[in-house]
Amino acid sequence: MVHPRAFRTEYVEPAIVLWQKSQNVKHLAVHAIAQIDVLAEVVALWTLLGARSILPQCESTKFRNELGTREPVLTIVREAHNSHKHGALIHTTGKKVSKGQRPETATKGGFFYDHSFYDSPLTPYEILVFVLDDRTEKPIHILLHEAAKAWDRELTRLRL
Repeated sequence: MVHPRAFRTEYVEPAIVLWQKSQNVKHLAVHAIAQIDVLAEVVALWTLLGARSILPQCESTKFRNELGTREPVLTIVREAHNSHKHGALIHTTGKKVSKGQRPETATKGGFFYDHSFYDSPLTPYEILVFVLDDRTEKPIHILLHEAAKAWDRELTRLRL
């Protein structure tokens, strides 16, 4: 079985780096989200399996629910991954992502050095966002950054 830090190094971090190099490519964003979510299963197996060969689903679910309570951004990642895999989810109570959402391109505006002028409109740019059930937008770069920091805290807490 792979150690959670090794999994993070081999799968999660490269997926994030690939997305960072092509930040408007939706499938790379989904891949990074999926790898971050899979890390939760790797950690559950590493910490709960013991001498058993199979981890009961209820134990994994309990671990992931507790993880989401400590680190809410990892609940968003979990729901985003499930929503991507399964489309609209049946159980939607308390969920932030349940309608089959996938990353979307949004046009934003900002001031950029050497590109924006005083008294002129904001310079438009495109960004990938995840639209939550309440229609708020979570930029992918923020979602991935917050999830990576959450895993830093969780792996430290578990002494892994």
